[in-house]
Amino acid sequence: MEIWATPQGFLRAAAANHATSTPTTDGGTEVTFMAGKHKFVGKINARNEVQKIHTWIGTPVLGDTLCEAAFMSYRDFGGVMFPSRIVRTEGGRLRLDLAVSSVKANPDVSIPVPEGMRAAMAAPVNVVVEKLADGVYWIKGGQWHSVAIDQTDHIVVVDAPLDEARSLAVIAKVKATIPNKPIKYLINTHAHFDHAGGLRTYVDEGSTIVTMPINQAFYERAWREPRTLNPDRLARSGKTPRFEPVIDGKGVLSDGRRTIEIHQQAGTAHNDAIVMVYLPKEKILIQADAWNTEAITAPYLDTIGGDFVNPYMVNLYENILRLKLDVAQIVPLHGPRTATVAELRKALLLE
Repeated sequence: MEIWATPQGFLRAAAANHATSTPTTDGGTEVTFMAGKHKFVGKINARNEVQKIHTWIGTPVLGDTLCEAAFMSYRDFGGVMFPSRIVRTEGGRLRLDLAVSSVKANPDVSIPVPEGMRAAMAAPVNVVVEKLADGVYWIKGGQWHSVAIDQTDHIVVVDAPLDEARSLAVIAKVKATIPNKPIKYLINTHAHFDHAGGLRTYVDEGSTIVTMPINQAFYERAWREPRTLNPDRLARSGKTPRFEPVIDGKGVLSDGRRTIEIHQQAGTAHNDAIVMVYLPKEKILIQADAWNTEAITAPYLDTIGGDFVNPYMVNLYENILRLKLDVAQIVPLHGPRTATVAELRKALLLE
């Protein structure tokens, strides 16, 4: 799709996929072709310049998502006609706005796929369970994690990363680890797609989604969109999502035996509506994207020299102090290991 959303790529793909063309009232042409289930539509002006291309992709959060590319101000770059400005949008949101200053025809280019990416593309869904405390389990996989909490007659899961395939694998592992109980609640930390892509699978499972009100409004709007390209289980079942909003920055789930606190992570630049999950009895804090625990002891290096501390980590520590949380374990939803507040202080150059 990335290649076919360029002028040259679109024309080559149109020729290879039996495109149809229709004249437009301004002397141009609309060119349409299908590539499997994907439809591509391009507008070519009277000067034979590709002006606009749009297609649709299926995404876990937005469903059938419109992707548009616009090409403006064509120039002659040493015999190659090419746009000097390219604007790309996805789901109505700006993705790229590029100013083209030079064009070279057919240069030697080698862009190998990075080994980490190659492995990630080929790897099956991996789910590993690590016990954090009695009834509390870290459901790990690559760099995308969840946490499962065993309550008296139900299960609470924190975060549904990536997509339906991962959620189905996590749900199966959680039920094998904590048998004969339903997953009653799914706590969603925030609306970034790597943390929200698997939410709809839990709705189909019958879980109530616990999240900030602004996230609820976004999901309700996004989930009404068509899902014809990659229909998921919820699209087929048609179940109505249930939400429990985190009001005034705090929510509590309790079975009378274990309390689960949900706190808005205030003041972070990462996301305006993100929550942390705290288990007072176990002194466990579950957090997303503030500290991925890779650099336990090493400070970040400033490009102009000296020490630089990640502001997301600073904000995490400030929220721990603000909420007066007694934390023994910090559990990241990305990252290789749990950590302590002392380690966080050391990474922040406070000790």
